Amino acid sequence: MSNPSGIILYDKKPGVTSFSALGKIKKVLGTKKVGHTGTLDLFAQGLLVVCVGSLTRLAGLITAFDKEYEAQIIFGEQTDTLDPTGQVVKTAPLPTLGALKDSLKKFTGKIMQRPPEYSAIKIDGKRASDLTRAGKAAELPERPITVYEAELLDAELEGAGGASLACENGSAASNDLGLASDCALVRSARVRFLVSKGTYIRSLARDIGEACASAARLETLKRTRVGNFNLADAAGEDAISAASLRPMDKETARLCGLFSAVLRRGQEENFYNGRPLKDAQFLEPLLEGTSAVFGEAGNFMGAVKKEKGRARYEYVVPKGAGNSMTSGPASLACDASRGSESPEAGE
Repeated sequence: MSNPSGIILYDKKPGVTSFSALGKIKKVLGTKKVGHTGTLDLFAQGLLVVCVGSLTRLAGLITAFDKEYEAQIIFGEQTDTLDPTGQVVKTAPLPTLGALKDSLKKFTGKIMQRPPEYSAIKIDGKRASDLTRAGKAAELPERPITVYEAELLDAELEGAGGASLACENGSAASNDLGLASDCALVRSARVRFLVSKGTYIRSLARDIGEACASAARLETLKRTRVGNFNLADAAGEDAISAASLRPMDKETARLCGLFSAVLRRGQEENFYNGRPLKDAQFLEPLLEGTSAVFGEAGNFMGAVKKEKGRARYEYVVPKGAGNSMTSGPASLACDASRGSESPEAGE
């Protein structure tokens, strides 16, 4: 495949680094021009949206998407890394189910969050995690995030004297949680989070535990959605192939919240040369907002943005590097999502 360009949805497994995932994709596609839109920690799994070729310049737009996660939270202890790979630094009594429910409500909406000390955030040019491992203080200020949804999916409960209140499968299904006493103690809980850019689920687990007068850490973390891209559509390491590459098309632009604009015959050269944008160049007038631009043959050429009646270039695909609509399904990143994200894609 020469000059591959598009997006790959990758299903990362626990124990695999995001960097290693990129290496696999580079090898399969025979290209070095690959970039992800936010990593997942080593212990985490789930969806990585990977941009290839000319679309790597759009990677920054995808990082603005909301993210959806499923997190398994262990209560009663906290590790230095806030995940299962760290050392226990704090223990506390288990929280009640009622306290957990109240805490999830408290941590829904616009809140301030302190990122983990073990994170990729840089302090004076050095990663906070490197400073922490070196025994130096990594003081990370709180920053605003948004938790749109925090849904308790199921929980492992413990009654008085250690009697289990869980279902036969080891957890209380969400339909059964309403029947359980709010005084029941919670050993662990599975929670679905829908969050904005910059949100660390590890920090959410820590803060939820503290708000419950307990301690908490993550046991597992799965990213299930990035914007309109779903984990169910992703390919794992063994299934990644050239066919996994999704070139851009109009449907993808629609899913991303972008409009589509098609150039009139004879206008492609003017677009490539950066001539002033006019509605007359397109089959239909440009709409207010960001549009993916396609040539007459359906080849993706770039993106433009129209504000207050004036249009400007956002991005132009190098000539000859665009994708034909006939080459298969497409995926595109856009900036039409709520919220924003961190260098570690939330985790």
